Amino acid sequence: MIRKMGDLFAGWARRWMPDPFLFAVLLTFLTFGLGVVATPAGPGEMLDHWLGPKGFWRLLSFSMQMCMILVTGHALASAPAVRRLINRLADVPRGSASAAALTALVAGVAALFNWGLGLIVGALLAREVGLRARARSIRVHYPLVVAAGYSGLLVWHGGLSGSAPLKVTSEAALKEVVGGKLAAEVGAIPLTETLLSPLNLMVGVALLIVIPLAFALLAPGPGEPCEEVSETVSGASAVEQGGALPGTKSPADRLDESRLVIGALVLLGLFALVRVLARLGAGPVPGAEMPGVWEILAWTSLAGRGLARIGPNEVNMAFLVLGLAMHGTPRAYINAVGEAVAGTAGIMLQFPFYAGIMGMMDGSGLAHSLAATMTAWATPATFPALTFLSAGLVNLFVPSGGGQWAVQGPVVLSAAVDLGVEPGRAIMALAYGDQWTNMLQPFWALALLGITGLRARDIIGYTAVILVISAPVFLAGLAWL
Repeated sequence: MIRKMGDLFAGWARRWMPDPFLFAVLLTFLTFGLGVVATPAGPGEMLDHWLGPKGFWRLLSFSMQMCMILVTGHALASAPAVRRLINRLADVPRGSASAAALTALVAGVAALFNWGLGLIVGALLAREVGLRARARSIRVHYPLVVAAGYSGLLVWHGGLSGSAPLKVTSEAALKEVVGGKLAAEVGAIPLTETLLSPLNLMVGVALLIVIPLAFALLAPGPGEPCEEVSETVSGASAVEQGGALPGTKSPADRLDESRLVIGALVLLGLFALVRVLARLGAGPVPGAEMPGVWEILAWTSLAGRGLARIGPNEVNMAFLVLGLAMHGTPRAYINAVGEAVAGTAGIMLQFPFYAGIMGMMDGSGLAHSLAATMTAWATPATFPALTFLSAGLVNLFVPSGGGQWAVQGPVVLSAAVDLGVEPGRAIMALAYGDQWTNMLQPFWALALLGITGLRARDIIGYTAVILVISAPVFLAGLAWL
């Protein structure tokens, strides 16, 4: 039954799912029209929201962060030592079912630590599983494996980088979004009521079981059509490209191949990264003086605590430093980065359009109205489920966990207080809805598609099945845990 559903959804997606760029354009027109019809904003105001300070160009910094995640992650994976490790893992599957299940499990576990890590690990492992299977003459349905690599985005908001749960742990942070009166009434919401609650722990474990199993059941059987990885998807490193002929190296060539320069840069980067992580760990960081042994150990301990709060910048820095260390020379790393840059085209083109959609949704009050309409029908018993569904709908237009919390958070918390619903449960309902419809929204898939060489229509049919299968897990958890 699940396989038939997958075939049906996959066929529909390949026939009707537009390119992610056109999807973003159509969402732009839809949001503009809804704003004019359903809010007091007129066409001129909607245009101002679209191209205003909180509109079209709002995500330029974030766009660059995502490009760097793709490029630095790709370059790290092409390093010989990392490639050997990934190859060993990619050699484990013996068919489409085990390949998809393994990729989904690894991507999900990584995403629980950090959403960016889950996204890039899932993409790189999916690509290598496809390439290694072809090299070993094992038939693996590559689009299904790539869809499994994307499934980490279905669990991330219940993990250590979840935007909404992390932004309510202090009353000051809560006040920035919901205002002083409501923040004082609700108070700081500790992680024990959100990420570390029995609700979230049980839902997380259930998803890590259900999602890989579902992907295994979606795999085509023996003799059924199987689309293997294309020969145009290359996993080869370009470290041998360029370079001078033996015996003709100039001083500039020797600098390009200097391990000393890279070694010094790696040490500098590691030292800076530990300090940043220590600050995130909310501990004291020594000043600019030369540290002693005990200070370094203290930094390391604080950095471990700070891992739960890392963002795209810290992920990128870690990938950059590790990639430089693994490649060893400037030339090798530059060549590896050159391979990955082409995959950033979709991110650079489409993120501004989603920023414009967010600007219209927020500025016109459309997102607030959608969320408020859903929660207005709620009772204490139905509120978590309706919040989950409304968050899923809003996420299609505002595909950013932090952005959605800023737009929908005040509505959800205010309604939860009025209905007597636990604030922690309300926040997790919003978080689950936000991550749930990522399986239909190609916004986050752009980096993965750039690495794996597929189109959104190749994977959305399979992720749509996972969306259907995962809904009862979320709803049951919100109702009974």
